[in-house]
Amino acid sequence: MDRSRWVAIDASTDPRAWARTLARARSKVMEGRAKPAVIRDAIASSWRRSSTAGVDPEAAGPRLGISAEEAAERWRRHPLSIAEPILTDLLQDVHSDDDQVVLLCDADGTLLWIDGEPAVLDAAQAIHLQPGALWRESEAGTNAMGTALEVRHPIQVFSAEHFSSGVHEWTCSAAPIRDPETGAPLGVIDLSGELGTAHPHSLALIEAAARVIEAKLEAQRLERDSALRERFSSQVGRGPGKASAIVAPSGRIVESTTETWHDARLTIPPEGGLVEVQGGVRVMADPLPESAGFLLWRAADSRPTVDRTMRLWLLGTDRARASVGDGTIELSPRHSEIVALLALGPRTQDAEGLARELYGDEGKAVSARAELSRLRRRLGGRLASGSPELVGEIRSDFAEVERLAAMGRLREALELYAGPLLPRSRVGSIVEQRERLDHALREAAMRADDPVHLSLWLETASGGDDLIACRELVSRLDERDPRRPGALSRLRRLATA
Repeated sequence: MDRSRWVAIDASTDPRAWARTLARARSKVMEGRAKPAVIRDAIASSWRRSSTAGVDPEAAGPRLGISAEEAAERWRRHPLSIAEPILTDLLQDVHSDDDQVVLLCDADGTLLWIDGEPAVLDAAQAIHLQPGALWRESEAGTNAMGTALEVRHPIQVFSAEHFSSGVHEWTCSAAPIRDPETGAPLGVIDLSGELGTAHPHSLALIEAAARVIEAKLEAQRLERDSALRERFSSQVGRGPGKASAIVAPSGRIVESTTETWHDARLTIPPEGGLVEVQGGVRVMADPLPESAGFLLWRAADSRPTVDRTMRLWLLGTDRARASVGDGTIELSPRHSEIVALLALGPRTQDAEGLARELYGDEGKAVSARAELSRLRRRLGGRLASGSPELVGEIRSDFAEVERLAAMGRLREALELYAGPLLPRSRVGSIVEQRERLDHALREAAMRADDPVHLSLWLETASGGDDLIACRELVSRLDERDPRRPGALSRLRRLATA
C-alpha cells in the first residue's frame, strides 16, 4: 500500500483488515520487538514519546483536565471560536457519507468544542472525546490532535496506531491552526469517526479547513491594523508631540516613521515602559486606551506629558466610573466590584481568591478570569496581565474621603462623600469597607464641636434617616440658629416614621 508519512490509509484498503494488521504490529512493538515496516516512522516516534511520558497503553482515554463549563467558557473567549461556522459546515459536508464528529482543541490539547450526531457524540464520550479532556500527546498518547500539535503538521491516525488501546476503534485526522501574527499554534481541528469512515481525503479536508480558518484570522488581523491606523495615525509623525510608531497589542509595529521598524515584533508589558527596537534603539511604549496597543516614543521625540493616574468614583453608585486615557468610562456593577476590591489593596493574589471574594466559596476561577479579561479590554494597561492587580497610581473617592477624615479634615470629607460605597454590593470586603467608612464619618461628626458636621452628615445618603444624630444636632443648635427649624422638622419626620 502506497502511504505517505502523514496519511494512514488509502481508499482501496479494507479498514477492518488493515486494523487487524496494525494491531498485530503494535503488539510486537509493545513486546519490545523490532518495529514492523507497516508502522509509519511518524507513529513510531510518537509511540516512543508517549511511552517516555508514562502514558498507559491500555487506557480507555485521557483524563478530564477541566469541567465542561470551564471548557465552554474558555471556548467562548478563544480566538478560534470564530471557526465554529466553518467547522459546522465541514460536518455537514461529511454527514451525507458517514457519521463523524468535528472538534477543536486549544494549543494545550484541551478539547474545547465538539459537534456531531448524538449517537456518535455518545460513543465519543466513552473515550473522553468530550469538552475538557486532555488530548495532548503527553496525556493521551499518540492521537491525531495531540500528535499534530507535537509535530506541528497535519496527520491522520488510524485504529491501533493510537497508543492507547481504548481508542483503537477510531480513526482521526487533525491539522494545527497557527496564529497568522506569530506562527505559534493556536489549536488543532480534527475529524474523527469509527473505523469504517477512514479515508485519505479526510486529512486533506481537515487541512483545507485549517487554512480557511487561518485566512479568516489573517483578515481579522488586517482589519484590526486598519482600525488602529485610522484611530491613531494622527499621533505619529516627525513633528513636535508626535510619536514614532503605533504597535498592535501583540507587540507588532503596524506603522512607523522608520521604515525598517515596520512589522518588527516587540515584547511590551501591558503597562508599557522602556523597550528595545531593532539596532538596540531604546524607546518608551505608552499604552493606548482600551488595550488598543501602544505608541512608541524615541528619546528625541517631544513626548507630551500624560497624567498616568487612574481615578475611580465608587461612592453613591453601583456603576463606578474610571478615568482611562483622556476620558472617563462607566463600568458594569460586577466590574465596579472588581475595581473596588483591587483598589482596597492586595487582598486577592490570584483569580481563585478573587472568585471567592465575588461569588463565595463556590466561586470558580474561570468566571473571575473571564470578568478580568473583559475588564482588561476596557481599562487597557491599567489592569495587569496574569494577575488581578491595578497598575500605576490609583486614586479612589472612598480612599480620599477616608484619608481626609483621618487627617481631621472632616468637613472636606463629608462634602466629598457622595454616598455609600457601591450601595447594593453584597461582596464581603466591600460591605465591610462601606460600613467602616459610614461608621467613621458618623462618629467623627457626632464628636465634632461644630454642628455643621452633623448637618453635613444628615445630608448624606447614609445619614439621612439617622434619628440619633438628628436629635444631637437639635440639642446643639441655639434657639436663634436659622438651621434649627429645619433640624426640628427633620426630627419630627424621623420620629414619626
